[in-house]
Amino acid sequence: MKKFAHPFIHSAETRTDIAIDFMLALIPVLIWSVYIFGARVITLCLLGGVFSIGFDYLFQHFALKRTKDASVDVMSINYGILACFSMPVSAPLWLPLISSALVVFAKNLRVYRQKRLFNPYIFSAAVLNIAFPKLMTAFTKPFAYFSAFDISIDSRLLNGYLVRSPLMYIADGSVYEDGAVPQLFGYASGALGEIAILAMCLSLCWLLYKKQADLTASATFVFTLLILSLMFPSADAESAYFAYSIVLSGAIGFIAVFALNESRTVPITSLGRLAFALVCGALVFASRKFFGGYEWGYLIILLMNAISPFIEEFTVQKPYNAIKNRKKE
Repeated sequence: MKKFAHPFIHSAETRTDIAIDFMLALIPVLIWSVYIFGARVITLCLLGGVFSIGFDYLFQHFALKRTKDASVDVMSINYGILACFSMPVSAPLWLPLISSALVVFAKNLRVYRQKRLFNPYIFSAAVLNIAFPKLMTAFTKPFAYFSAFDISIDSRLLNGYLVRSPLMYIADGSVYEDGAVPQLFGYASGALGEIAILAMCLSLCWLLYKKQADLTASATFVFTLLILSLMFPSADAESAYFAYSIVLSGAIGFIAVFALNESRTVPITSLGRLAFALVCGALVFASRKFFGGYEWGYLIILLMNAISPFIEEFTVQKPYNAIKNRKKE
């Protein structure tokens, strides 16, 4: 049974090298998001990345009492940017500060064999969606560029550009009206890092090339959603249209590319990751089918993160002698 251990344990790559690999993977999504939503994307992501690495250093120094060996973890920048990817471009500039604090808290929350209890940027997205639902769902038209430096966008201006996201259409039992192409190219409304499916595919290709991703897990998650959507379509839509509306909307691509390849919060075995992705896909479909437009995917990933060590323990290959000795006992 194949085992996906952390790459830096078995190769010359350092943790910083791995962090840089992930940082490069974010570039296609970031560039396309700037093209769609404007320079405010850069400001939000810059704030998220800088404050995440700063808060992480302070957390190590003061909360963990690592006064001598507190280090700068470059991966914190990636987590901070990924947390901002779950926000709309209309988010106020103080929101990345809160997301950074949430990222650092989750990043340092370990309870079992040094595995993280929750994915840091998914934890941030879930908490912010619960705490600030209006801010996190204030989606605007593509190419409606806003100031990069205004703390918050004037409500009178914002109201003129608000639109419904594809996930909101699903909540009403219908489908996204403009078809699949806008969702693939990012012309549909949504959060910064969730709108351009093709850009995320480029990110996945890079992670696969650098051996930092598991295609089986990502594909299993997406195909589980696709098959269930075709089998149980909405009564008000054709099955094919309903299926692509489910698969291409919300955080599906974001979860498939990034969350399922966060090695410290998913099982390290191939079978474990397969089971993780399969259950995630089924639960996400059920949440969208029966509970409407809220992005339940974040909460589902957090639930699966919490039980990930047990999935890993159940699916890891045990040495024959160890099993034999256990039976004797």
